[in-house]
Amino acid sequence: MAQGQKIDWAERRTSRRITVTLPMLVRGHDVHGHAFEDTTSSYNVSRDGASFITTRELGMGQPLALIIPRRPLGREGGAQADFETTGEIRRIIPKPDGQWEVGVLFTGPRLRTYMPETA
Repeated sequence: MAQGQKIDWAERRTSRRITVTLPMLVRGHDVHGHAFEDTTSSYNVSRDGASFITTRELGMGQPLALIIPRRPLGREGGAQADFETTGEIRRIIPKPDGQWEVGVLFTGPRLRTYMPETA
């Protein structure tokens, strides 16, 4: 991934980002065409997108499938369905130790609200 691969789309944001760590399941193909499914955590989210840290080599404009569980990953049941959507990579920022922060614009359903779970 080239270091210059990032687009500043902050001016085009239509919803406010919040810094929050939520579990996420990310599915897609890396730049080499290998399918993957990774469990990671969000770095921040908004109604229109999310960012997360990955060690996968991904490309700008690449489509991804994203799931943000409304219950802990691996736990069955619960009153609310998981949030599932598709997205397109709009930002890639190199981080230390072979990691990248990836910003995704939702192309499928948008996140309506974030409601923290109570114990």
